Formats: sequence, C-alpha cells, structure tokens
Amino acid sequence: MDEVVEEVLPHLPPVLMEELVEEVLPRLPPVLMDEVVEEVLPRLPPVLMDELVEEVLLRLPPDEPTWFVRSSTVCKPWRRILAAPRFRRRYGEFHGTPPFLGYFRFDATFVPTSALVPAQPDRPGLISLDCRHGRVLLATSDRYTQPIELIVLEPLTGQESRVPCPMHRGRMCSASVLCAAQGCDHHTCQGDHFLVALLSTDWQRRVTSGWLYSSETRVWSELTSLHHPNVKSASHMGGRSVLVGDALYFNVDVIIKCQLGTLSLSRFEKPVDVKGCLMTAEDGGLGFAAVVDVRILTLWSMETGPEGAVGWARFRLINLEILLPDGALLTPTHEYGISFVSGFAEGTQVMFVSTYVGCYMVDLKSGRVRMVSCSRENILPYTRFYFPAMKAASTDKEQ
Repeated sequence: MDEVVEEVLPHLPPVLMEELVEEVLPRLPPVLMDEVVEEVLPRLPPVLMDELVEEVLLRLPPDEPTWFVRSSTVCKPWRRILAAPRFRRRYGEFHGTPPFLGYFRFDATFVPTSALVPAQPDRPGLISLDCRHGRVLLATSDRYTQPIELIVLEPLTGQESRVPCPMHRGRMCSASVLCAAQGCDHHTCQGDHFLVALLSTDWQRRVTSGWLYSSETRVWSELTSLHHPNVKSASHMGGRSVLVGDALYFNVDVIIKCQLGTLSLSRFEKPVDVKGCLMTAEDGGLGFAAVVDVRILTLWSMETGPEGAVGWARFRLINLEILLPDGALLTPTHEYGISFVSGFAEGTQVMFVSTYVGCYMVDLKSGRVRMVSCSRENILPYTRFYFPAMKAASTDKEQ
C-alpha cells in the first residue's frame, strides 16, 4: 500500500484517477474502505488531495453516519470539507435518496438504526401521525377531554413547533407534514417553513373536511368538503399518506386526494379491500401495496387510459415465502397472524412488511431484506441525510 501511495498514484493520468474514484472505491469492502479513508488519502500529494478528497468523501455510504465521524477526525481540512454547505448539497445530489435512519412507532417512540442517530425522549400522551422531509408530525392522544394539539418535530435537531388544531375535541383525524421551502430538494431540510394538511370525517353527516396550515402565515386554510357515504366511524385515526407531485393521498377507508394547489378534496376506491399501504410507483405516480393470499405481496399503480379513465393496474407480484427468511411466515390460525404492509419509505422503493415474527424492511429494487423490529407493528420510516460531526467542524478555523 505504501508503494501505491508514494509511487503509483502521483503518476496516474487523469482519466485513470477518475475511474479509480468513480468505479473502484465504491466497490471496496468496508475493511479496505477504512484503510483508504484513514491511511491512504491523508498521505496523497497535495496536488491529488485537492482533486480527490471531496470526490471520495462524496462516495461515503449515507446509511451509516459513523463514516462521517471517522473521516472528520483524519484532519481539520477534511472536517471543513464535510461541514461546508456546498459539500452537503453535492452529497444529497450525488446519492439522491436519503437513507433510512430509523422509524417512529404509533406511540411516538423513535427506534434508530444507527448508534449515532440521536435518541428521542419519551413523549407520553402523544401519537405519531406522519413523517416526511426530515420532520415527524405528532399529536396529543387525549382527544376527548382536551383540544387536539399538533407538534412538528425535527428529530435530529430537537426543534419543534406547536400547531393549534382547527377541529373540535372528540373528532378523529389524519394529518401530514411536508416542507414548504421554495426550491428545496428535500435532501437536508432543516428549519424551513412547512405545511400541515389535516382531514377529519363527521361520520354522522357523512362529510369529510380538510384544512391546510402554513407555518409562514400561521393560518389554517379550509379545503372544500367532500361527501363521504358509507364511512366507518374510526377510519380516520392516523391514516397514512403519500406525496405525489402537488397532491397528498390519504389511506383511510377509501383513498382521499388532497390537491394542495387548489385546496380541493376528491375520493376513489382502493384496488383491493384488504389492509394495504400507499406508495410511490416506479414511474413516480401513485401506487398501492398489499399482501394478498397470505404470501403474495401485490403492487398496483394508478394509470390513465386512452380515453381519460383512471384505474388501478396490477404490475408486480412478489412471493414473500421466497423473499423473506425461513420462518418469517407462519400459517395464520387467526387474523392476527396475517402478514401486512406496515410502512413505506417515501421517494424510495423500500417498504416494510410485518409478519407474525416481526417487521422486515424490503428493498424492492435490490431484493435485499432485513429485520428491523421483532414486533408486529405499523411504522413511520424516518429518512434523512445526517452529518453528525458537522457543527463542531464548521466552527474550526485552524489548518
């Protein structure tokens, strides 16, 4: 390795250096990547350092923040590179999709998947409703005796904003949070303005109402009401949503579309009457996933026909018995044992399937599977680019 660093690398032509960075380094196993980061790069000639260090750091895997901590301890110039807003912007653009850092349970408990992701304090009396763009939306659970209060939390910074709820006590609701910053790519959203969309159904009147809150104006705007026949009384408590273009889609007893630009609501049926999850389809449109016939994960996409008719088209069947580890699926003897889709990481092809054994993360693109919980539960995936050493580095002025 010493000979490579001192004799070979300084004389490589630019085209080979580019291939080394773009093709070879990303394929190194972790043990060799450690050596590259801690031993090889610091000893490169200055002329190569300027060209290579940032390109190599851009290729650090985003799903494990320890890479940034170890890289930031190599030297102070590296810490300044990692702390620079330019690097964070380029890192988000290079990797595209923020990594999965953990998930929120219904009781607002946060379960991190990395030891470096800050743990969250227990929040008794709160439930989690939505998670998007680096924020989680919480609500007070005692809706019968107290007015509902919404809380928008940024887990990595601890910053929270309290939002008064426009509904009367005793009403059930579904709600979503999203970034409202103009031109934001949502890779590292932090401290910007946000929107909160809220739906509630008066099941006696069979009418669904909606509201949209802006943190910039601190005002709720009322959406058009929607006639909702055959509604179930408890169907709107924490119904999950997915953002597609300029619309939020809520998964309740039916699918309700909230068009953000026009503040309008519309409804349509699900492709199948089983417990399922809204998702982003491969083409970026609306999708739906559900476990059918116990072992078959079925995916649908919303499509528009040649004459303008909109409907569901089934585009993929996945045999969970083949995909999941041995023993993950047990033959259910009652409803509790039936597998179901328990979450979806928006903007990715990663979903979560709960079985009698536990909850598994399934990457539909790569086919990789791993268990994330021994409990059978619905989860809210938290995805975010995380730079744990950035604050200390950004205040360091020394060479």
